[in-house]
Amino acid sequence: MLEVIGLNKRVSEIFSLSEVSFIQQPGERLAIAGSSGSGKSTLLQLLAGHQAPDRGSILLNGKRVLGPHEQLIPGHPELAYLPQHCDLPHHFFVHELFSYANQWDAQMGKDLFAWCRIDHLMNRRHQEISGGEKQRIALALLLISSPQWLLLDEPFSHLDAINKAILQQVLLEVSQRLSITCLLCSHHPEDIFSWAERLLVIRDGKLIADDTPMSLYSIPPNTYVAGLLGEFQLISVEHAHFWQLRERLSDPHIHRLVRPEQFFFSLQSHSRALPCKILYSRFAGKGRWYDVDCEGTTYRFFSLNQLWQPGSVGYLHLSHPPIENGQIEFPS
Repeated sequence: MLEVIGLNKRVSEIFSLSEVSFIQQPGERLAIAGSSGSGKSTLLQLLAGHQAPDRGSILLNGKRVLGPHEQLIPGHPELAYLPQHCDLPHHFFVHELFSYANQWDAQMGKDLFAWCRIDHLMNRRHQEISGGEKQRIALALLLISSPQWLLLDEPFSHLDAINKAILQQVLLEVSQRLSITCLLCSHHPEDIFSWAERLLVIRDGKLIADDTPMSLYSIPPNTYVAGLLGEFQLISVEHAHFWQLRERLSDPHIHRLVRPEQFFFSLQSHSRALPCKILYSRFAGKGRWYDVDCEGTTYRFFSLNQLWQPGSVGYLHLSHPPIENGQIEFPS
């Protein structure tokens, strides 16, 4: 397992990582989320042995990960670190990069190139490959050292939709084929939801949440976590009472937090529906966003399969967040 115990690191006069502790089990897909400047990249560099903590320790399978001042070459032989920006050596053919570094036999090397979707790039030079291809090449160069743990810093942030989908599939396949445990940091919720089994949230250098992505999205502990994972609205106190929302957790506003997909609009009413009027409609690919006026308050909802015109009059309903068994609880 990877065990982080009481990690502290002073980064600047105004920012420090403080008392960061967590455990990752072998095979567990763990993600770390936080806003820009929250300390995600610093934490990954500490885990990889590229920076030294001021206090605390990092253990991999019971052995301490050494800092850069304790060894000639920074890093740990069982940990591989893929940073946001991957700089490959210039003026080389791709196959030359692997001929210098490869520790696998020829067939295993060919398998790795196929898994990483780079086998067709072997005879290209540095300037002839795209950013997404460079990232997959950098990943393959890390994997030939046979690491047990793979740390990825914002791996999808600079990729287009096509290359992002390819890299997501590559990470899933190589982690399973090579029994590598992955830890990923990102501030894009769609990257986390499709991959992570467990999510840590960091804010101002402190870990403030640890749960499944579904739980943190459905019932976030505070508005910071809610905002990281998607759009939300705080409904009025009067409407919260009308829709019988339960007060929960320590944040005084959290019981009033509603995701857009929890709203739904219809032409028919029931005892817990509020009259409203559609103000605006916006195309969003798989569905549409709508802004509605509800007794003087503007709410936004998302619909997959309905087309309502601005000016349409109807009723706004609210479903409660998913409960523990994954079902949707509707107000009476």
